[in-house]
Amino acid sequence: MDIDEKIVKAILAEIIDDVHAGYKHKLLEEIEVNEPNDLYSRAKLSMKSLTVEQKKDILDFIRMAMIDASSVIFGTIDGSHFPKGIHGDFMLKYEDCEVQGSLQDILISESEDLNVYK
Repeated sequence: MDIDEKIVKAILAEIIDDVHAGYKHKLLEEIEVNEPNDLYSRAKLSMKSLTVEQKKDILDFIRMAMIDASSVIFGTIDGSHFPKGIHGDFMLKYEDCEVQGSLQDILISESEDLNVYK
């Protein structure tokens, strides 16, 4: 496994196994909602009225949005995506190895293998 793949797989695992799983837990756990101004509380209230399948669809959509946001960042580092005002090249190093060029492709490929876009 090359360094680009190692980095993407580690970040993807963090996003899916930790961050997304945390959102899922917070949105589905059975705790009283007492804070109407809190975004989690409002989202939990919205989720309560959904069917199990609808909840899954919403959580899958959140996961896809997280991956898409990561794809923008990786594509910017790779030089394949150019947000407004960003026209230069990036140089990213990890353990004295340059990391660039295939991050976004690896992320998309790994995400497809995990059925993120289905």
